[in-house]
Amino acid sequence: MGCASLITLSLSGCSILEEIWPGAESSDVPPPRENLIQGVDYDTDITGDLNEHLRNLIDESSALLTQSERQPATPAALRRRMEDDVARFRRILRSEGYYNGTVETSVDQDAQPIQITIEIDPGKQFTLSEYNLSYHPTVPEGDTVPRSASDLGLDIGQPARAESLKQAESRITRLLSRQGYPDAELAEARYLADPEDETLRAEITVNTGVRARFGSLSLSGLEDVRESYIRELVNWPEGATYDSREVERVRQELGKTGLFSSVIVERKQEEDQDDSQAEEANRQQQAGDGDDGAVPVSAEVIEAPHRSIGAGVNYSTDAGPGVDALWEHRNLFGENEKLRLEASVSRFSQQAEGNFRKPNFLQRDQSLLFENKFRRETSDAYDELTFDQFLGVERPLGEHWTARFGPRLTLTQVEEDDEEDKHFFLAGVTGSAIFDNRDDPLNPTKGLRFSYSMTPLMSLYGESTQYIINDASVSSYLSVLDEDRLVLAGRVHLGSIIGASQGDVPANQRFYAGGGGSVRGYPYQAIGPLDEDDDPEGGRALFEMSLEARFRVTDSIGVVPFIDAGQVYETSWPTIDNLRWAAGLGLRYYTGIGPLRLDVAVPLNRRPKVDDPFQFYVSIGQSF
Repeated sequence: MGCASLITLSLSGCSILEEIWPGAESSDVPPPRENLIQGVDYDTDITGDLNEHLRNLIDESSALLTQSERQPATPAALRRRMEDDVARFRRILRSEGYYNGTVETSVDQDAQPIQITIEIDPGKQFTLSEYNLSYHPTVPEGDTVPRSASDLGLDIGQPARAESLKQAESRITRLLSRQGYPDAELAEARYLADPEDETLRAEITVNTGVRARFGSLSLSGLEDVRESYIRELVNWPEGATYDSREVERVRQELGKTGLFSSVIVERKQEEDQDDSQAEEANRQQQAGDGDDGAVPVSAEVIEAPHRSIGAGVNYSTDAGPGVDALWEHRNLFGENEKLRLEASVSRFSQQAEGNFRKPNFLQRDQSLLFENKFRRETSDAYDELTFDQFLGVERPLGEHWTARFGPRLTLTQVEEDDEEDKHFFLAGVTGSAIFDNRDDPLNPTKGLRFSYSMTPLMSLYGESTQYIINDASVSSYLSVLDEDRLVLAGRVHLGSIIGASQGDVPANQRFYAGGGGSVRGYPYQAIGPLDEDDDPEGGRALFEMSLEARFRVTDSIGVVPFIDAGQVYETSWPTIDNLRWAAGLGLRYYTGIGPLRLDVAVPLNRRPKVDDPFQFYVSIGQSF
C-alpha cells in the first residue's frame, strides 16, 4: 500500500472523528412564525442500497424529511437545505466506515411539487487494518496499560465505525489513569483510509504525563461527623500509585453512609507552586526523568440532616385501624451510629422497638446490632406480654449477601384458651442470611430477595421447653413491559419448628396465617388448626404464597390483581395440603415515599361462621 493512495483523516493534536460525526440540523431554517407566506412545496426521495441502521440515521438526520411541513420560503433556501442534507449524509457515511460512499442529487423543478432525489451509494464498509499506539515521554508500566487494539476492545478486521474508535480513545486515558498517569491525554490521533484496500489504519500518540502517586487526602465540610471516623472508613492509600478507581471508591464509601447530601472527591489543585517549581515539573514531564509526583486529593462534603421522624396509618376489616410512628438518629455519637425508635398500635397489639447499630465494629463492613422489642397482644389465639432482646453482629458476604449472628433473650407471659398464664425465659442464638438484589426496596420492579433464619431456644426459667425455629422466604420481581408498566411479583414463605411438641411451644412462638401481611381475605391468624370455639391454635409449620400482577395505568395510579394461599400445620414440616386460597384486586397510588395500597380480597374456600365474605386493607407500601 503506497502512501500516495492514503487519505489522511486526522489533524495534529486532535482526532478527526469529531468532524466525521453526524452534525446538527441546518441553521438556515427560521423559527416558526404565525402568518408565514406560502413556501416552496417539494417532495424528497432518498434512494440507495442502505441497511436498516444506515437508513434510520439518514432519515432521522435529514432536514428535507423531518422539516417537510415547514416549507422553505424561497428556492434558494430549499437548495441550502438540500446541500446541508448532502453534507450531513457524507459525514454519516464516514462515521459508519463508508469512506468510498457517494451522495448524488437531482432536482426536477418543473414537477409540482418540486421533486428532489438523493441517491446514496455507501460502497463497501472499511475495516480496521492496524492500530498502532505510541507513548511519550516514556512507555508506561502496568498490567492494564493498553498495548494493542484488543486491549481497547477492538478487533483487527472489524468495521471502522467512528463510535467504536472514539470509545477506544476514551479507554486509553481511562486505563492509564488507573496505572498512575492521571494527566495522560491523546497528543495525536490519525486515521488513514486506503480507498483501494478499503481499510483504515490508526496511528495514536499518547502523552502520558508524569507518573503519579497519591498524596494526602484533605476533608472539608464536616460538622457533626468525626474526621477520625471518615479517615478510618475510606482507608486512604497515601503513597500508593495513583488509581482513578480509588477516587471513585472514596466517593461511593462516603455516599453509602447516608450522612451527606453532597460528596465531591477530586484532585486538589496546587495553588502554592511557584514558577521555578512549575518549570522543573514541566522539564521532568518532558524528559520523563523525575520521581513519581504526589497528587493530593480533596473530599468536600455537605452533611445531610441526621434526624428524621415518620408516621403511618393502616386499616383492615379484621384488625381495624393501626398507627405507626418512628424517630431515627443516624449519627448519634459522630460515627454514623443509628438509633431507631418505633411504636405501633392496633386493635390486637401494641409494640415498641428500640434498635441501635454501630458500623465498622471491630473491623470494616461489620456492624454491631442491639435490638429491643416490647410487645403486648390480645387476640383470639392468645394473650401475650413479651420483651425480646438481640445482640449480634452483621456483615456483608459478597455483593448482595448479608449475614447476622448473635444471642437472643426472650421473656414472655402468654395465656391460651383461658388457661393460667405461662411464663417463659427463653435463651438462644439467631443466625440469618439475606440475599437482596432488588432495584428498590419500597417498590421493586426487578430482582430477588431471599432470607433464612434459624433460632434455637431453650427455657431457663418457668415452663420447660426447647426447640428450633426455622423461617425462610423468597420474593421475586420481573418487569415485562416498557417503563415498568407491568411487574409480576411472587412470594413464598415457609416456616418450621422442630424439637418440641406443639403443646410445649409457647402459643406466641407458633406460626399463624391470615390477614393483611399474610393470606389476604382471611381473618387475622385464622388459617390453620382451630379449637372447639373456632379460635386459632397455631402450628409448627407454615406455607404461604402470593402472586401479583402490578399494572401501572398512569404514572401515579396502578391496579393489582392477586392470588394468595396458605396453611398452618401441626406437624413440624410444611406441605401444600389443604391450602386456603384467596383472590383479590388492589389499587395503588404511587408517591415519592412509596405506593399507597388498598386491597380487597375474597376467600375462595370460605369456612362458614369462621371467614367473612371479604376483607380489605389500607396501608403504605407494597404487600411484599
